[in-house]
Amino acid sequence: MIQDIALRWCVTVLFLFSAAVCVRGMVTGRHSPRGVVSHALHAIMAIAMAVMAWPRGAELPTVAPMIFFAAAALWFAAITITAGDHRMANGYHTLMMLAMAWMYAVMGGLPLKKPAQSAMSGMPDMPGMAAEPGHGGHAGHGSHAAATHTTGEGAAWIGALNWVCAIGFGIAAAFWVYRFIAARVQGQDREPGQSLGILCQIAMAAGMAIMFAVML
Repeated sequence: MIQDIALRWCVTVLFLFSAAVCVRGMVTGRHSPRGVVSHALHAIMAIAMAVMAWPRGAELPTVAPMIFFAAAALWFAAITITAGDHRMANGYHTLMMLAMAWMYAVMGGLPLKKPAQSAMSGMPDMPGMAAEPGHGGHAGHGSHAAATHTTGEGAAWIGALNWVCAIGFGIAAAFWVYRFIAARVQGQDREPGQSLGILCQIAMAAGMAIMFAVML
């Protein structure tokens, strides 16, 4: 969820625009079944991201969407391997779906503690353990310190991966802006669908960069 209301609306508009372009592409374009599925996955992703930016959306279950977008990543990975063209674009879409699954994992589907550690943290103190200097008291503090260290390491690599996603999608948005400007300068944007497609990629990459940035 995004706390700032103006930024929340900005992200919502970006993703709803992306979803509208994807739906338009499915309705007006002549696509193979594979293309229709790909457009549908992008539309679902954009709508899910728009919902996620709002308080009620952030409270929704996360495990099922995480699995869904992981499966979507496998779909695009299979296309990347089997298709002879647009492999770079399909590879990018694979990473985008993985990032979507990762975002849901961080929001609630990813356990930050190991089961044994969680059980230990919830275990009540045994009588007498803290009463005997040199024995149980030090052991209790040692286990707590180890658990805190493990949790801290987990938070560190989660934060690092969120940084990678935020910067990566920021770079992707800048690349798509360059593609849009280059197409206009070279006169390659005569088809409305092509220009809208690039604008859709700009909006989705920018929205993803913002969503990951607010998680840092």
